[in-house]
Amino acid sequence: MTDSYSFGLIGEQMACDYMASCGMTVLEKRFRAKDGEIDIIARDGDVLCFVEVKYRPRARLSEGLPSVNDDKRRRLRHAGLFYVHKTGWRQPFRFDIIEITRAGVRYLKGNCS
Repeated sequence: MTDSYSFGLIGEQMACDYMASCGMTVLEKRFRAKDGEIDIIARDGDVLCFVEVKYRPRARLSEGLPSVNDDKRRRLRHAGLFYVHKTGWRQPFRFDIIEITRAGVRYLKGNCS
C-alpha cells in the first residue's frame, strides 16, 4: 500500500497523460498558493485550465465529485486567481475536474472566465 501522497501522484500522472492525449499542454503540477493548491495547470488552446484531480480507482463514476465541496472550490478559485495575477495571464481561464475511477476518466470542464 502506498501513502496518500504517492497515491495522489499516480492519479495526477494519469490525468496528465489523459490531458496530453487530448492535445492539452501541462504547465505545472501541484501549484501552491497561500490559501490552496491546484493539482494541474494546463493549456487547452488559448484557455488556461486549473484542474482538480480526484483519483478513486475502486470507486464508481461520480463518487469522487462530492469531495470538491464549496470550501475546496473557494480555495481553488483563490489559488487560480493568484496564479493569473502572478503570471499576468490575459486569456480566458477555467476550473476543471478530472475524476479517475474504475469506470475510466471523466473530464468535467468548467466555464471560462
